[in-house]
Amino acid sequence: MSIRKVIDWAVEDKLSQKVGNIASPFYQLYDLDGQWMWACDVDLGDEEVLRCVPVASNNRELIYAEQGRSVTLSRLNNGKWVITGLAKSLKSTVHYIYLSFTEDLYRVTQKLLKGYYIRPLTYGELGTLVPPYGYGVLPYGAQGKFKADGTFVEIMEYY
Repeated sequence: MSIRKVIDWAVEDKLSQKVGNIASPFYQLYDLDGQWMWACDVDLGDEEVLRCVPVASNNRELIYAEQGRSVTLSRLNNGKWVITGLAKSLKSTVHYIYLSFTEDLYRVTQKLLKGYYIRPLTYGELGTLVPPYGYGVLPYGAQGKFKADGTFVEIMEYY
């Protein structure tokens, strides 16, 4: 077996699997084949959130996983993603600490927190949103996307 073949397998595996965080409660989805299945939204850590990602069959323990839990996604032959299991690592925020060194001393020059997380909006946050959103328009439990430092980015879903 050549090293080239091993590298090609690793690249194929990387393209066919991703890790993301559960970004919504689980719900039942009626698919094109006329069957009900469990699905949820999955945050990949970038700007995009995959909507209506189905849970692979025989993974009933996944529908009890809470929001923010890390899951693995696999690409099917038709190009769609499916949740196949719980991930070993959590894709979340990254904390960068920049240091400067002078002779034998070091100094922290900057602390930077990057990433996103999704959680339900609180009553206080619902009250501060401007029209057409806000308290009374959005139900309690509406999902919001926040930067790692807590800055509100957008409303993810509301029913």
